[in-house]
Amino acid sequence: MKKELLPQTKIGEFLSIGCELEGEEIGLYIASADVSASCAFKFDEWERFCKAVNKANKIFKEKG
Repeated sequence: MKKELLPQTKIGEFLSIGCELEGEEIGLYIASADVSASCAFKFDEWERFCKAVNKANKIFKEKG
């Protein structure tokens, strides 16, 4: 059974994201006017993915 964690959310003029949980995986999808992509993460992979994105965001803010 799928559980929506983040409904399709517009984050730019032509960019949106969404996230859902199904069984043992978290699915993330990104869609733009040109292309779309999706990826399934196991729970430990999701944790590492979020940590990596947060690290990149912190570095971005410090250098911005």
